[in-house]
Amino acid sequence: MKTINMSRIAVAIATGLALQSGVAFAQEQTEEGAKTNASQALDKITVTARKVTENLQEVPVSVTSFNGDALERRQITGSDDIGKITPNLQFTNNAPLAGNNNSSVIFVRGVGQISPRANTDPGVGLYIDDVYIGQSVGGNMELRDIESVQVLRGPQGTLFGRNTIGGAVLINTQAPGDELGGKVRFGIGEDSLIEAFGAIDIPISDDLLTRFTAGTKKQDGYVKRLYDGLNLGDTNNTTFSAKIYYDPNEKFTAKLLYDYTDADENGSALVFAGYNNNNDVTNTSHDAGWFGASQSVIAGCPDAWIAYPGPPGRPVTTAEGSTLDVSGLLTSGGGPRGYTGENNDPRCVNSQWNAGPFANNGTAEMGSSMTNWGASLNLEYAFTDEFTAKSITSYRNLEWVGRRDADNTPFTILHTDFDSSGDQFSQEFQFNYVTDNLTAVAGIYYYEEEVTDILTVQVGDKASGYSCGEGTDGCHLDSDNNITQNESFAYYTQITYDITDQLSAAVGIRRTEETKGSIPDQFDYANPEAKYLEVKLYEADFSATTMSFNLSYQMSRDTMFYGSFSEGFKGGGWNSTFNFALTESDLEAGHKFDQEEVETIEVGFKSDITDNFRLNGAIFSSDYTDLQFTYRVFIAPWFFNAGKASIDGAELEFTWVPHDDWVIEGGFGYLDSSVDEAVEIEVPGRPVNTGVAEGNQLPFAPEFQGNVGIGYYAELDDYLVTPRIDVSFSDKVFFDASNTALIAQQDSYTTVDMSVSVQPFDEIWKLTVGVNNATDEVYKVSGNSSLGSGSGYAEAAYARPRVVFANFTYEF
Repeated sequence: MKTINMSRIAVAIATGLALQSGVAFAQEQTEEGAKTNASQALDKITVTARKVTENLQEVPVSVTSFNGDALERRQITGSDDIGKITPNLQFTNNAPLAGNNNSSVIFVRGVGQISPRANTDPGVGLYIDDVYIGQSVGGNMELRDIESVQVLRGPQGTLFGRNTIGGAVLINTQAPGDELGGKVRFGIGEDSLIEAFGAIDIPISDDLLTRFTAGTKKQDGYVKRLYDGLNLGDTNNTTFSAKIYYDPNEKFTAKLLYDYTDADENGSALVFAGYNNNNDVTNTSHDAGWFGASQSVIAGCPDAWIAYPGPPGRPVTTAEGSTLDVSGLLTSGGGPRGYTGENNDPRCVNSQWNAGPFANNGTAEMGSSMTNWGASLNLEYAFTDEFTAKSITSYRNLEWVGRRDADNTPFTILHTDFDSSGDQFSQEFQFNYVTDNLTAVAGIYYYEEEVTDILTVQVGDKASGYSCGEGTDGCHLDSDNNITQNESFAYYTQITYDITDQLSAAVGIRRTEETKGSIPDQFDYANPEAKYLEVKLYEADFSATTMSFNLSYQMSRDTMFYGSFSEGFKGGGWNSTFNFALTESDLEAGHKFDQEEVETIEVGFKSDITDNFRLNGAIFSSDYTDLQFTYRVFIAPWFFNAGKASIDGAELEFTWVPHDDWVIEGGFGYLDSSVDEAVEIEVPGRPVNTGVAEGNQLPFAPEFQGNVGIGYYAELDDYLVTPRIDVSFSDKVFFDASNTALIAQQDSYTTVDMSVSVQPFDEIWKLTVGVNNATDEVYKVSGNSSLGSGSGYAEAAYARPRVVFANFTYEF
């Protein structure tokens, strides 16, 4: 374990605070429909970061908590917006490889996962009402009926287990009320935004309570496809939920929950970001981007040539009637080579097809759809005042489609059609023993999933000689089908003991054993019977014992310091995307990848410095080993354990109520991430794009990140008027471990959200008018690069431009 660079982190905090003008952080239970005051703003906040209900200010963990009212005030309407108000959290709804609007990419403190496929696990655990969500698609959701959101930073390997090496995001929905009533909300806005939501509580008896909700949202896309006018990045979803709570006595509670989401949209808002074109006719060694050269020759581009594999001195091919002089231009041995001139001839593949951040020139079929539903049964029984047992049983089903034109040009360079369906089952038994000075949590956890992925990949590779569409005159059509079968079993315990009235210690341990299975069925449609590898079940076992230690000291009634050590791991698995027949050496080099692990040391504090000023902070240092990075073998993305990284960082959060009519809240995050060791990846006889290098910054790990929100509360006759402004800042961000400049957000950016709400003091209704991204900032939120492979493309997604909106809520 390396030494924490305390001085460097301290300087970063001081610099950041000076630059951010005292940024503040929202982790509050503030005013709820009435004028604020200091006691309201600094009310007790309860969290379940350690699987028991505790006061946020007494939990020695870096955790951020928002209640539903706080999210609504800050106009956080979707899970991907949470990162704007949470230090060191990156949450975006564009996982480019999925081509699905509902896919999520979640990183905490520089640790997460980019791939949306079932053969790779997320690096940040997402939980909804205590149920783990096993896939990244479906993680981006509308926050319509939320009681609270908690963001736990750092490895959570003891209490939450596998796939929480970066942290965990806990979302809890509203419980049924004990009186007949509910609310409705309607909203309109730019880009033809229309949304509606309704919730109703129906108590059947004093012991049996129910709550039903329904919601829908439609909004036009903000990226226009020039080929057919299709608007990409649109929203068209519907949700439904039902909850039944049965509480016959003080000892027993049963909760039955059901939720359903359906989305049917045009496709992800991805655009052309770059192309690795060989624009030097004398360069016969350039083998990246040769798909485009092949398609250019086929289309009749006069400034293009292509040479396919063959003996040294093989001739080049040009378009019929080409004026390109290739005399004496003979290529050497090796892979395909090509050249396309940089011009404006529409028959040529080059950077002319860059249409800017909000338009693209793709022509392939697009689409993004999802059906996601699940049910859970939560049973809790208190045997005594100290001892409680809980059972959480859950089943979820997910089906989704993502169709994408990855090159975003009129040519067939790389198109993907993803069709996935699967389900998951989980069972957890939890036992809690709580006394005045001892808290013991123990549990058993089981999880299984089976997911069938059907991935069709169409690439502009004339060498295959297979025609896959009118006008393409030759391309390569692969079917990368795979059935993923995962099973995991764990048992854990954590004990917290108050050594004195001020000093507490906690120790936790978890044992996890899992089996990862893969059944590939992959072939070229030109010859479906010739499988790329044998169709059978490939299985591998992974296991880990993760521990945590924590020591906290309550220096005074309002201030606590803590130090901790924690471990986490993310399971390995099987690569399942191939576009050629695998040999034994291929299988040995890259079929299976191993688990990755993180160890973190953290010190922090929680303090209510005055009655109206709360300040929480933490500094940490992490060792990140056996990182699972994506490399391109030919054009296919394979996962390899590619090295080691270190992450030093800090968070500072506060809430300040300088006056009864004002509240200031926000947060600041700092990350210093670096790849310390990059493993050289080799697949014998295969080209591997190895862009990861020592010194690279980790993806989705901006050095500085901050936010500040300012709210004012004014009485006008019988109404409460609350204007508000929220500002979010981020340093530049890389979206891959290779730090590819063309897909990175190269500049820092700042977004501004503003709103004004009006409501009577009886809180029956509320009208809100506002604007998101008021300065119309243009910035990238994700990207994907295959620049070093034969496809040679890069794509990126930008955030939606400015949106003016209004919504009306009525409670009854």
